[in-house]
Amino acid sequence: MSFAIEVPGEAAPLSIFELGRALEAAATSTDNAQRQSAGQQLQAWEVQPNYYSTLQTIFLDKSLRNEIRFLAIILIKNGIEKYWRRSVKNSLKPQEKDLIRSRLFQGSIDEEEKNLSLHNALVTAKLVRIDYPTEWPDAVPMIINITRSSKDGNPVHLGGALLLLLRVVKELATARMRHSQTTLQAITPELVQLLGEIYTAKTAYWQDFFTKGRGEEDDADYAMQNSLTALKILRRLVIIGYEQPHTDNMVREFWSLSQSQFDQFLRGVSHESWIPIPYQDVVGKHLIQFTKLHIDMCESRPASFPLLPNSIPLVGAYWNLVKDFSDVFEKSGGIKQSSTTPAGNPKHEGPLSEKLALKGLLLIRSCIATAYRPAQTFKYRSVEAKILEKQAIEAIKTDLLTKDLLYEMVQVIISKLFIFRKSDLNAWEEDPEGWEAQEANEGQAYEWAVRPCAERLLVDLLIHYPDLHQPLLTYCELAIKVQMDIVTKEAAYCALGCAAITVNKEFDFDQFLNATLVNDVQIDDTMAKLLRRRIAILLSQWVPVKIVPTSRAVVYGLFRHLMNPDDKHNDEVVRITSARQFKHIVDDFGFDAEAFLPYASDYFNLLTGLLQEVDSDEAKLALLETLRLIVTRMDEHVSQFGDAIMATIPKLWEASGSEEYMIKQAVLAIMSSLVMAMHGESQRYQGTITPLLREAMNPDSALNLHLIEESVELWKSMLMQSTPPINSEVTRLVELVLPLLQYSSEVSKSCLEIVKNYIILAPSEMLSDGLRRPTLIALKETLDATSRKKAYLGVTSIDLIIRSAEALGGSQGVSLIVQDMMETGILVNIFEGLHSAWEAGQTVGPNKKKSKINSLNETDYFAILARIAVADPAVFATMLSGLGNGLESVWPWLATRWFANFDSMSDINRQKLSCLALTRLCELPNPMQDLVLARLQDFLSMWTSVVTELTDDPDGRDCLVWDQLPSNAYDTPLDVYENRAACKDPVHAVAALEFVNLRLRDLVQRAGGEQAFEANWAVNVDKEVLAGFQRLGQPRQTGE
Repeated sequence: MSFAIEVPGEAAPLSIFELGRALEAAATSTDNAQRQSAGQQLQAWEVQPNYYSTLQTIFLDKSLRNEIRFLAIILIKNGIEKYWRRSVKNSLKPQEKDLIRSRLFQGSIDEEEKNLSLHNALVTAKLVRIDYPTEWPDAVPMIINITRSSKDGNPVHLGGALLLLLRVVKELATARMRHSQTTLQAITPELVQLLGEIYTAKTAYWQDFFTKGRGEEDDADYAMQNSLTALKILRRLVIIGYEQPHTDNMVREFWSLSQSQFDQFLRGVSHESWIPIPYQDVVGKHLIQFTKLHIDMCESRPASFPLLPNSIPLVGAYWNLVKDFSDVFEKSGGIKQSSTTPAGNPKHEGPLSEKLALKGLLLIRSCIATAYRPAQTFKYRSVEAKILEKQAIEAIKTDLLTKDLLYEMVQVIISKLFIFRKSDLNAWEEDPEGWEAQEANEGQAYEWAVRPCAERLLVDLLIHYPDLHQPLLTYCELAIKVQMDIVTKEAAYCALGCAAITVNKEFDFDQFLNATLVNDVQIDDTMAKLLRRRIAILLSQWVPVKIVPTSRAVVYGLFRHLMNPDDKHNDEVVRITSARQFKHIVDDFGFDAEAFLPYASDYFNLLTGLLQEVDSDEAKLALLETLRLIVTRMDEHVSQFGDAIMATIPKLWEASGSEEYMIKQAVLAIMSSLVMAMHGESQRYQGTITPLLREAMNPDSALNLHLIEESVELWKSMLMQSTPPINSEVTRLVELVLPLLQYSSEVSKSCLEIVKNYIILAPSEMLSDGLRRPTLIALKETLDATSRKKAYLGVTSIDLIIRSAEALGGSQGVSLIVQDMMETGILVNIFEGLHSAWEAGQTVGPNKKKSKINSLNETDYFAILARIAVADPAVFATMLSGLGNGLESVWPWLATRWFANFDSMSDINRQKLSCLALTRLCELPNPMQDLVLARLQDFLSMWTSVVTELTDDPDGRDCLVWDQLPSNAYDTPLDVYENRAACKDPVHAVAALEFVNLRLRDLVQRAGGEQAFEANWAVNVDKEVLAGFQRLGQPRQTGE
C-alpha cells in the first residue's frame, strides 16, 4: 500500500487512506507546513471512533515504510495514556478495544524490525497493566502459550514473544498497585519453569555451536539473543515474584546456575576466549544481567541473599574481579554515559572488565548497607523476617567482611582505583571545560563509574569500621613525607578528602594545611596541575568539617594562588575547579565577611576575568554561583565592589543568546543578591536592572517562563531596598506584573507583594488615571483566592490604595477610589457576598441558603469597607445609598453581619479598624444618626469588647498606638518607610476610647442632650451592657 501526498486535508474524514496520507506527510515530508498540517489533522482525529484501530492496521502493514509504521505505533502508545481508561472523556469503545487487543501480539511476534517490535511490546505491556486480569483475563496466559509454542520453532516468533513477556513483567513489577504485584507473583512459578527451559536450551545451543561447531550460525545468533531476553525476564521474576526467594528450589537452582555460567562466560570474553569476537558483546551482556541479578537480590531481598547457595563466596569472587581490574585500572578507558537506548534508558559504554568491576563494588556496598543500615534495607518486619534479618547481618559481618578483606579493600581502593588515569589526562587536555564539568558532576555517577563508586565504598568502610582510620592515615602520611610521585600523592589526597567526615578528630588538618599543602601548591612539575586541582577539592571537603578560624586566611590565599591565570600550572581546569570548589568555603557556617574582605577584590577580579575566558554555559554557571554566594555572604561589605560587578554581569546577559536562559537566570540571581547585600545603596543600579527585567518579564518573549521566578525575586528585592521617589522607568514596569496576579502559583503571591510595595513607594503614580483602574481590576481577582496569603495581600493592597487616596486627595480622592471600586466590580462582589452571608444566617432547615463566602472572606470584606468609612464616613454613607433601595434598606442587614463578624476577627488590628469605622458613622446626620442610635446596644457592646482588649495592659493605654516602631538591623528601606506610614494610620495614631467618647458625646448632644438620649435610646439597652461600657477608662482593681 502507498499513499500519495497531495495537499494536507485539514478537515478530511477519517479513512485508512486519509490516515495513511497524513502519517506519511507527518513522518517523511520535508515541507514544514505540510508536516504541521498533517500533525493538526492527526490530532483532530484522536477522538474519532476507530482511529486507533486504524492506526494499528497501518502499523501491521509491512508493505509501508518503517517511518510511517513507527509514527503509527507511537500515536497508539500516546493514545492509550489519554483515552484507554473508561473514566476519561472520549474513551475508546469496547469494540475497538477488543479489536486492538486481538492484534497486539502479532505486532511483536511477526515483526523483524526490532524498534517496531519493541514499541508494540511497550503498548502491550501498558494495556496488560491496565486491563489484566479484569478486562483482559487471558492476556498473560496467551503470551505464555505463544512463548511455549514458539520455544522450539521460529526463533523470530520466540524473540517477539519473549520481548512481550519482558515488557509485561517490567510493567507489572513497577506498578504501585498491590494487585499488579500479586498478579505477577501468581504467574511467576509457571514463567520461571518455562523461561528456565528456554534459557537452558538456547544457551546450550549457542555454546555447542561455538565449542563443537554444531548447528547453524544464524540459529546460534538467534539463540544468543533469545537466551539474553529470557535471562532479563528471569532475573526480575526470581526477585519480584517471590517474597522469600531462598525457599524456592527453582530459584536456588537458577542462582547456582548464574554463578557457574558467570565463570564460563567470563572465560568466554577473555583473551583466550572460545567465542568469536563479534559475539563476545552479547556474552558480555549475559554477564551484566547476572551482575544485576546478584545486586538486585542483595538490595531487594537482603534476608534471602546470604541464604542462597554460595552467596558469600560469590561476593568474594566479585572482589577478586575488582582486584584484578585494579591492576589495569590506570590503562582502562573508563565508562562513558552516552545516548539513550530505544526504551529510553541511558547507555553506558566502556570495557566489560570495568563494568564488571563496578558491579562488584556496588554489590559490596549493598552488602554493607544490609549489615549496617537494616532499617532502610529490610521492608518486612514480621517475626520470621526479623530472624532472617539477623541471620543475614551475621553472615555478612562474620563470613564476608573479615578484617583482612577490609584492609585489602582500603589498600586497593586508595593505591589503585584512585589513580589518575592517562585516559583522564587525555580527556582533560582535549576538552578542558567539558572534562571539568563531567568530573564535577561525577560524584552522583557512582552507579556507572568506578572511581566515584570506590569513593562511596571507602566512605562506607570508614564510617562503619573505625579501625580502618589509622591504616588510611598512615598511607596518606607516607605519601606526604616520602617524595612520592604526583599521581600517587593525588590519589592519597583523594582518599583524605573522602575521609574528612570520619577522621577529622584523628587528623590535624590545620597543621597539614600549613606545613604541606602550602608547599604542594607551589610544586613546579609537568603534572603539577593534577595536584593543584585535587588540593582545591580537598580544601572544599575539609574546611566545612573542621578548620580553625586562623587557618581560613591560608585557605583564601591558596585558592587565590590556584586561580591565578599568570601561573603556568594553573590551566583552565585548575582555575575553574578552584572557582567551583570555593563556593563550599564561602558557604560554610564559619565564613567571616570581615576576615575575607582583604581578599575580596582579588577574588572578584579573578572570577570576572575567568568568566570572560570560559566558553561553556556549565562553567559560566558554576562561576556565577560562586560569585553569587560571595556577594550574599559578604552582605554590606560588598558595596565597594558593586560597581565592578554591575559593570561585568550585564555583559554576560547581552552575550548569551535568546535561548540561553540559564545564564540569564544566574545573572538575575546575582543581581538580586547584590541588591539585598547593598541595601539602599543598590538604588543607583536600578537604571541597569530595569531594562533586564523588562526583557525577562515580556510576555511575548520565549524566555519569560524560564526567567519569571528569578525576575520576580530581583524585582521584589529592588523595591525592598528602595525609598521614594523611585525611578519612573521602575514604576512603568508595574504594567507587566498586573496580569500575573490572576494565577495561583507562588510567583503570583510575590507579584502581589510587588504591587503592594509599589502602592507604598509610589502612591501618586499608582493612583494615576493610567494605572489606578488596571490595578484595581487585577486586585479584584485576589480577594477570593484560595490561598490565604494571597487574599490577605490583596486586601492589604486595596487598603493601602484607599489610605493613599485619602492622603493625596482627601474626600475627593476617597470618593474617586470608591467610584472606581464600584465600577470595576470590587464593591459589587463584596456586597453580594455579604448579603448572601446574611441570607444564610436568616434561614434554617433543609431550605437553608448557602453563603457564597466563608468567614475569612467576610472579615476581609469588612476590612475594606471599614477602611472606606474611616477615611470618609460621608462617602461610605453615599455608597450605601446607591445600593438597592437606599441606605435604610442596606444598613440593617449590613450592620447585622458586621457586628456579628467581630467574633470572627482574630486580628486585633482589624477589630480596631472596624471599631473606628463604625464609630465614625456616629458623626453623620440623619438618616444615619437614627440608624446608629437604633443599634446603640450593638455599638456599646462592640466598644466595650474592643476597647477592653486594646487596653489590657495595667496602665490602660491603647496597645496599638505607636509613636514610632522600633527599628532593627534587618529592616530594609521599604520596611522603614512602611513603618513610618503605618504610624500615621488612625489604627495606630489614635486611642480608641478617646475616639469613641468624643463621638459619643457629640451624638448625645445631637440626639437632644443626655436626658433625651437616655429616655429615647439608652432605655433600650441592657443594664449590664451599659454598666460594662461605663467601666471603661476607670482604674482597675488589683487582681481584676
